[in-house]
Amino acid sequence: MEEMSYLGFSSKWSANLARRHHLDEEKQAVLAYIIEVLVINVVNVLLALLLGWALGVFWNTTVCLLTIAAFRHNAGGGHSESPWRCGLATIAVFPLLALAASHISTGPQLYLDLLSLAALLIGFTSIMHYAPVDNSKAPVVSPVRRKRLKSLALVIMVIITVLIGNLRLSTWDKSVEISACLALSSLWAAFNLTPLGHRMWCFIDSIRIRKGRGCIN
Repeated sequence: MEEMSYLGFSSKWSANLARRHHLDEEKQAVLAYIIEVLVINVVNVLLALLLGWALGVFWNTTVCLLTIAAFRHNAGGGHSESPWRCGLATIAVFPLLALAASHISTGPQLYLDLLSLAALLIGFTSIMHYAPVDNSKAPVVSPVRRKRLKSLALVIMVIITVLIGNLRLSTWDKSVEISACLALSSLWAAFNLTPLGHRMWCFIDSIRIRKGRGCIN
């Protein structure tokens, strides 16, 4: 197995578990990777929510997180090879989407209607053309599973469509804001399915920080 760099705690935890359950080195390495990814993701979500709270858009951030998580769980999408870069994107993107939704909700309803329509059309089109977009390290090789994931992703988009439609007719004071969150989150998730989304993450991964002077190449 390819050698990977792990945080100290993940290596220690995986070593302890490997000793208890008599796992070989390869399984220990996989376990360390899983522990590290899980812990980093939990920390990223908590920090994103904390930033959303600081910006006054905690619930909007929560809606954006849940929407994109449901979308990506089935449709997949582009991502950074570095957990840290992916984490920084998570911490920044979700509160920014939530903040943008808050500002959009104060504008004319026509703008939100057009945004929602565009988000739904792009979402469905991206799923039909690209989903599921899998991880090169864990590709979806089964045609049956690929078909099931695409179908589930389409179901998620149908649910989002129904929610946006109901919110459009609702008199709830937060309905416009939540609708904007759903639309923007769908656009972001759909963008990550496309080749352009993949190129964006490849560009982020290509950025190198030179130690000493703090320059970015």
